[in-house]
Amino acid sequence: MSRPTRLPIPPKSAEVHQTVCQYCNVGCGYTAYVWPDGEEGGAAATENAFGVDLGVPQAMLAGLPYTETMHALHTRRDGSNVNVALVPAGGSDINRMRDHSARGGANAQSTYCVDRGTRERLKTPLLRVGGALVPVTWDEALTVLSGVIQGVRDRHGPDDVCAKAFDHGGGGGGFENNYAVGKLFFTGLGMKMVSIHNRPAYNSEVWGSRDRGVHELHYCAEDVRLCDTLVLWGANTYETATVLFTEHVLPNFTGGNAAEKAAAFGSEVIGPTKVVVVDPRRNATVKYLASIDPTRVLHLRPALGTDVVLADAIARVTIDRGLHDAAFVAKRTDSKSLAEYKAKSLREATSLDEVLADAERITGVPRADIETAAAWMAAPKGKARRRTLTLYEKGVIWNQRNYDTVAAVVQLSILAGNIGRPGTGCGRQGGHQEGYVRPGYPGVRPPPNVDNFLVEGKGKVYWVLGTNPYLSTPRAQVVRSAVSSRAAALTQAVLRAGEPSGPEARAEAILKALGGGGLFLVVSELYLTETAQDAHLVLPAAGWGEMNLTSINCNSRLLRLYARFADPPGDALPDWEIMARVARRLGDRYRAAGKTKDAARFDGFDWKTDEDVFLAGAAEFPDNHVDEVGAESLPCETYAGVTYAFLREVGQAGIQTPVRRDAKSGALIGTRRRYGHKFATKDGKFSWHGSDAWSGFPAEVARYLDGDRAKAHPFWLTTGRTQRLWQTGYHDQHIPARVAEVPLPFVEIHPDDARALSLATGDLVEAYNDEGHAILQVRVDDASPVGTLFALQYHPLGTANALTSGYTDPKTTIPWYKGARVGLRRLSGDIGEARRSTTRHALSDVG
Repeated sequence: MSRPTRLPIPPKSAEVHQTVCQYCNVGCGYTAYVWPDGEEGGAAATENAFGVDLGVPQAMLAGLPYTETMHALHTRRDGSNVNVALVPAGGSDINRMRDHSARGGANAQSTYCVDRGTRERLKTPLLRVGGALVPVTWDEALTVLSGVIQGVRDRHGPDDVCAKAFDHGGGGGGFENNYAVGKLFFTGLGMKMVSIHNRPAYNSEVWGSRDRGVHELHYCAEDVRLCDTLVLWGANTYETATVLFTEHVLPNFTGGNAAEKAAAFGSEVIGPTKVVVVDPRRNATVKYLASIDPTRVLHLRPALGTDVVLADAIARVTIDRGLHDAAFVAKRTDSKSLAEYKAKSLREATSLDEVLADAERITGVPRADIETAAAWMAAPKGKARRRTLTLYEKGVIWNQRNYDTVAAVVQLSILAGNIGRPGTGCGRQGGHQEGYVRPGYPGVRPPPNVDNFLVEGKGKVYWVLGTNPYLSTPRAQVVRSAVSSRAAALTQAVLRAGEPSGPEARAEAILKALGGGGLFLVVSELYLTETAQDAHLVLPAAGWGEMNLTSINCNSRLLRLYARFADPPGDALPDWEIMARVARRLGDRYRAAGKTKDAARFDGFDWKTDEDVFLAGAAEFPDNHVDEVGAESLPCETYAGVTYAFLREVGQAGIQTPVRRDAKSGALIGTRRRYGHKFATKDGKFSWHGSDAWSGFPAEVARYLDGDRAKAHPFWLTTGRTQRLWQTGYHDQHIPARVAEVPLPFVEIHPDDARALSLATGDLVEAYNDEGHAILQVRVDDASPVGTLFALQYHPLGTANALTSGYTDPKTTIPWYKGARVGLRRLSGDIGEARRSTTRHALSDVG
């Protein structure tokens, strides 16, 4: 792959649009410059749209970054090419030094162009005709889809219409698309069998916190810089929230922000910042911080699935050693539930020695480290309370006993009064940005497992939106086998009955053929993913940059406008518009049938613009004419009163949600941090949770721990991400530089285990268990303990999710992605051979 020798310079006449990175939770600000191909500005500051003198070297870590991955040609709908430059924005409180990650620095490469790999974008609806996917018009696609959905709903009920859909912000979602999907599915169709992109059900990963009165997004980036102790629990910040690490964690750890702390806290004791990392793996975050000062980094490495025991043990030390904030606990928390918490979670009737002995035995974390963690998290500093900020992520929310684990980690922070003050909090680091606004889910809690529902042969329609379950769902191989075979069965049934003559006839033929156990598969996507290749109907969606979107980032809840600067390819449409067209078509069908009550369920989809949907979504939130105290009870993402014009005016500064409106002036006021006054419960007090006693591992995993199965599956497997490849690689697999960096899904193996199996870095292995198998490239690394493997969760050529068990937390239906047992066998061949011959998702007769 040849590299450019120079980059085109945007002329003064270039279009300028403010946006936000489409990828991770951090939400770095970016500026898009768009100008015609063949035109160019000059190096002088007065001759280019950057307003920067490009004739001199840029200041290190302070100048304007403009690299080859930040420029690309983009093909517009009229066929012309334009230059697009996407550079880190000035004026952002997130990437304050115009820093960027490897992901964000390649945003421009994801734009559609006929001369690059993104030419593979979907451009027109595709309908399976005669066994093959063929292009059709939107009218034909909508006729088939609405006819099948109406027929299934009327003849069988709403539970036979199933879906798996995004519910986030950033690249694929935003408030606009999320609201439209929810309004169609929940208000219009009354669907209960809906699951969320990477999960088998429609649920929250953090009910254990929300039920306590603490929304998981309540701190701000400033708190990362101001804390005395930073706890990273199952959160590998350097790799998965890179700029949060480089621009906020590092300045705090190295003392580079001492002046900011002094200005915030005056005479309060400010000592060297300490970091506690809870992760079985010695990840990149641990390694980098320890290279600066290992004496201020405490790494706790619990056995997989035992984090709840560790958190409760640290909490028990905090209480017994008098490190807790007794005044805060008495004033701000519920005394009745506190008693249950002490009795069940903290085991107050049992001696501290016995509790710690049990914790050491179960978790593998030494007692001394548990006691040190309690001191670092909670011990006062002089006359002032320590300011501890805890950020947790996939290692907590995707753990065994999701509900209890999340609650235990949050309660540990509450004991020390570490919430609502600068430099404190206990919330998610985040995976992606957020933009959730939907009507209420009509199902029960805990919600039904949609994956199991489909695997059991139930359901008749499965609509997948903006996700690739063949890679991303737990037990991915089992689910893929079931969905693929059921979709193929429907195709064959329709073919046997004779090819229908038109879209209405095709819808009716599909409805008749569904009686044989088949499944009508619909996919809304950017590319023809593995899941889409099995679909009967594929709908081309617009992506980031091709529509106006709004989202909030996770570290500050910063609401900004992600402005449109590019065209969707072909006939691709924003998801909100696809939902609106389907809803209007269903309303018309019910009205034509004389069913006015059913037709009315699909009213309110007459949006004309992105902002129409944004404003309609705002109405889902309660009245926000409240004071600062009243704002504590508002849903996290409340933004009523905000308009696109307002967001354009504030630019990268944005406004932090929940947004309230001054009762007198109506002025919009953001919320810097939350829970300084009360918690989001009926009485405003924190509600404690007493966890069930430790009872070992769930049956789905425990069955691998004894006898012949234990011998055949001797390794624990945990999973995670890489900085270099985003999620399932939906864009990245079409960007050669991204694929070259991670050519195959990989597995990290401890050197001792590698020697025992005669493995070296670069070798190929097969990991396997009863759920499935995956072909992986070996990386010998001591990051994981002996006997534990770490595998890349998603890759275009395979997924470690094929190996996850079917266990879900009975309180939340959240799966345990990070705790499986596997066997390992060496394979012959090299990387090139594997890339040529490895199927993306090998099928087998499992499940």
